[in-house]
Amino acid sequence: MKSKYDFTLTPAYCLFNGAAVLEQDGAYIKFLIENKNDSLLCGRLSRAFENHVWNIRRFKDCPEVYRRLIKIDFEKASRAQIKNCILSLYKADSEKNSRSDKVESAQTEREAAAVLLLDSILNEARLRKASDIHIENASVKLRVNGGLVKLMELQSEKSRELIQRIKLLAGLNVIEKKKCQDGNFVYGNKNPFFIRVSTMSAIGEVREKSSGLISSVESLVMRILDTSRIPLALGELGFNNLQLEKIGGNKGLCSLANGLLLVCGPTGAGKSTTAAAMLVEMSKLTNGSMKILSLEDPPEYVIPGVTQIKIDDDNSFTDALNHIFRQDPDVIMIGEIRDEESAAAALRASLTGHLVLATLHCGSASEAFFRLENLGVDKRLLSQVLKGVICQNLNPMGGKMRLYADVALADDSFGEKAFKALSGDQIESLLEHYTNYSEILKETIVELKHRKQLPFYNRRRENAGIHKDVI
Repeated sequence: MKSKYDFTLTPAYCLFNGAAVLEQDGAYIKFLIENKNDSLLCGRLSRAFENHVWNIRRFKDCPEVYRRLIKIDFEKASRAQIKNCILSLYKADSEKNSRSDKVESAQTEREAAAVLLLDSILNEARLRKASDIHIENASVKLRVNGGLVKLMELQSEKSRELIQRIKLLAGLNVIEKKKCQDGNFVYGNKNPFFIRVSTMSAIGEVREKSSGLISSVESLVMRILDTSRIPLALGELGFNNLQLEKIGGNKGLCSLANGLLLVCGPTGAGKSTTAAAMLVEMSKLTNGSMKILSLEDPPEYVIPGVTQIKIDDDNSFTDALNHIFRQDPDVIMIGEIRDEESAAAALRASLTGHLVLATLHCGSASEAFFRLENLGVDKRLLSQVLKGVICQNLNPMGGKMRLYADVALADDSFGEKAFKALSGDQIESLLEHYTNYSEILKETIVELKHRKQLPFYNRRRENAGIHKDVI
């Protein structure tokens, strides 16, 4: 039975540090710990327990067991064992009969359950290399390779407790449920990663069919930014040899002295990964002799050889832009062009002799051109500075996730003719396109033949109006 003198740790502390109290008898305690070699953690726990015992000894009614010699043991345990230990410690005490004690115990148990649930979701998301976690209408989904995959269904009460826990960690107003809120927190003790949180009010399910009353729920999305990851090399992303030559060769996009380069695609298409890999390639091509600056909200990778600037409330995009040119950069990367301010910044930097790399949410080179025009960029100036557009997407074909890419390079007449173009086809005709579609199609057919699934695949193509001779 628990005593009011027991030494306790919060569930959040236990999960974050990988430690828990296994047993205690007065001045004796045994901790479960995931890493026994973590001398800093062992030291903190030891000092905390020693202070706890000395404080209890000051009481007149101090139990005799607390006046014995202080002894502290540590036992190595797996993450699963620590979780089970936490759950057992925070179960409701059946011997407590008062109403207030029962409510407090139930509340503690719910909080512990929410901590464990969040821990399991984040670990699963990291294991599956998910980029986002969506929680809405008691459903938890992961965005993996660009698509949403359902992870689990929760009870409505459990969903609310989970969202409340996330908002608490992100420093958001837990009571406010109608206004949009943004926050962040860091998760994990070993190899921690950054979590960006966004909440919005959404229309929920109908409560009463007769009255048609509609409830309001919170839609919460967590973006997982594992900044400890090193971006993949260009050759590992899925581009073919010709595309790699046009992007990273000695005469490719990464070797340009100035101009504007865009990496485009939908959410989850790997744009940030490609942009980071290009920055690494630029640094290699010049043996680190160039000053490369990136403005990101927030950084998604740690990029060797790049000075990365985090954009937040304390360091706004406008403030960073006002000072970035004083840093004497050769290359500037803008994490995402999303508004008039960032679009104008990209144009300004490329016009002043810098090489600018940016990402943009759109599906083709022509869409990128007209998107920037809609954001207030002058077509004539854009035609002069735009050097190349990489459009990409991730799709599962033949049971394997593949990168579909179109590397579009501006030809010699682009600067003179593009600003006069009135349609997307006219813009596309002024660009030299290098795609990897045929290679992916051939690889997929070989895999399907190996799996003996080609007849089914051919039927699907014929139903879609695609003839076999196209292959």
